[in-house]
Amino acid sequence: MPAHSLPGQETTGHPTADTTFTAPNDWAVTAIPFKLYGERQVNHVKINWQPLKGIQSYKVYRNGQLIGETQGNTYDDYDLKTDQTYTYRIDAYREHQKTASSATQETRTFTYSGETALYDNRNGRHFRTTPDKPSGFKIGKTYFSYRLHRTHKDLNGKEENGWLLSESESETGLKDSWGKPREIAFYPGVNFEGIGFHYNKKTRKVVLSAHYEDQGGYTAAKIFLAQITPKGGIEVGTMERPLGYDSRDQSLFVDDDGSGYLLSATNMNSDIHIYKLDETWTKPVELVNTICKGQHRETPSIIKKDGEYYFFSSKASGWYPSQAMYASAENLGGVWTSLREIGNNSTFGAQFNNIQRRGTNHETFGVWSYHWGAQYHHKDPDGNFPRISVAKFNKGYASMDYYRYIEFHDSYGIVPVQNGRNLTLNAPVSTTTVGANPHTASCITDGADMNSSVYFQNSTYPYVLTIDMQKKAKISELNLSTKLVNGSETAYKYTIEGSVDGEHFQTLVDGTDNWQVGFQILPVTDSSVYRYLRLTVLRIINVHNNNPATWADGVYELTAYGMPVE
Repeated sequence: MPAHSLPGQETTGHPTADTTFTAPNDWAVTAIPFKLYGERQVNHVKINWQPLKGIQSYKVYRNGQLIGETQGNTYDDYDLKTDQTYTYRIDAYREHQKTASSATQETRTFTYSGETALYDNRNGRHFRTTPDKPSGFKIGKTYFSYRLHRTHKDLNGKEENGWLLSESESETGLKDSWGKPREIAFYPGVNFEGIGFHYNKKTRKVVLSAHYEDQGGYTAAKIFLAQITPKGGIEVGTMERPLGYDSRDQSLFVDDDGSGYLLSATNMNSDIHIYKLDETWTKPVELVNTICKGQHRETPSIIKKDGEYYFFSSKASGWYPSQAMYASAENLGGVWTSLREIGNNSTFGAQFNNIQRRGTNHETFGVWSYHWGAQYHHKDPDGNFPRISVAKFNKGYASMDYYRYIEFHDSYGIVPVQNGRNLTLNAPVSTTTVGANPHTASCITDGADMNSSVYFQNSTYPYVLTIDMQKKAKISELNLSTKLVNGSETAYKYTIEGSVDGEHFQTLVDGTDNWQVGFQILPVTDSSVYRYLRLTVLRIINVHNNNPATWADGVYELTAYGMPVE
């Protein structure tokens, strides 16, 4: 079984009326090695590409040889030789004619040894941890850690509510080695959000950045930038609106040459400004660019890879999930691409927060998004925790994938761990009724679950969707992706059953009391063998007011992971 396709972006549809087709200049493929749960070898490769309008099918090539064809924009290549380099390319077809070929990408399978930490994306729990490692900033021979937190303090006999900035020191940076925190400053009557600390190698000082507000208000819209001298004091560089513009969600980006930039949501969170900072990274000196105009993006973040800049952000959606999007450019002050969807329509049940590099000898990228379950109207018992996706880049294109588990390795960085093979992609689907929109039931197995993807919507309830996996398999996990209407998020009341013969069904998941929205990770503990899956949607409820919300119906995808037995 050399190949199998996996969830991605829907690209099926009728050709447009024009007779010419041009792919974007940065149309590229990404390829990242992953492992299956319980295995040691990282010898499977996930391939992604940007969907193209009007394309009916894509052909996938490994080392110049055709390995498969799919209508979606993702593909899994299984059971490869380890410690080998593979090159992938995608050809796009329209009316049986090739219209575009992607830029290629190389990747290498591997095996590894040594200790790893194991993280569960379903609930944010660490199943396995590695020995304590140094944290904080190592400056000279000493480690320094900083904290800015809300507290009460007695000032001249009066208790004040404010924010305390402190510094801790350690010779090793290990967990139990830190000395008593030293107070640096106290700020009463204010509020800080988006707090970050950054070490400036040029000045050998630590920069504190935050969104600054007056206590109890949200109209000051200022930036707070200051530099801390280790074992010394703090110098505030900016505590005002940067160059006169309002500023709320913000972050710092440091370029390869050590130049610092401030990313700031401005114009009442409508636009994103990119400011050049002075050498201390505490004073904006130039407005370099305005991007994402009128898009209302939050948590701005930039990373640079192979000379390309990639901007990521979330959509303003309160505490509930939203579609993450990105744009790319060759220089910060130049022309950026339009925003593109990445991940899935709910960022796998979370909100994008930041992106990080990991790995000493093998560079990998993880996307930290937050699942704010404790803030939901119907609280998630798992509370708030990060959900970590794996990102990959190639010539201005970025991809981001969900894996049930994430392993962290010192040398190899982030190792994706999939909870079995995808069993449902392109599997036939039947339904008891005709959908309310023109999309057939088969769209729930097309591997597409972004906002722009097609979805199945019904006009009467309950309704049933039955998937024939066309092979018997043991199922380890199910993923259900449903439509989100920002501000009117909905929970689906449902059941998922399994069957060997398509006639006698056994309940696998009872979702009749479900309150999760957008994306659900559903473990299956039944070790029996099944061929058919049956999703019954019973009701759809607005999670804010508990009213029926059948108008918001939309099932994007039902994916099963596991192992075939025949």
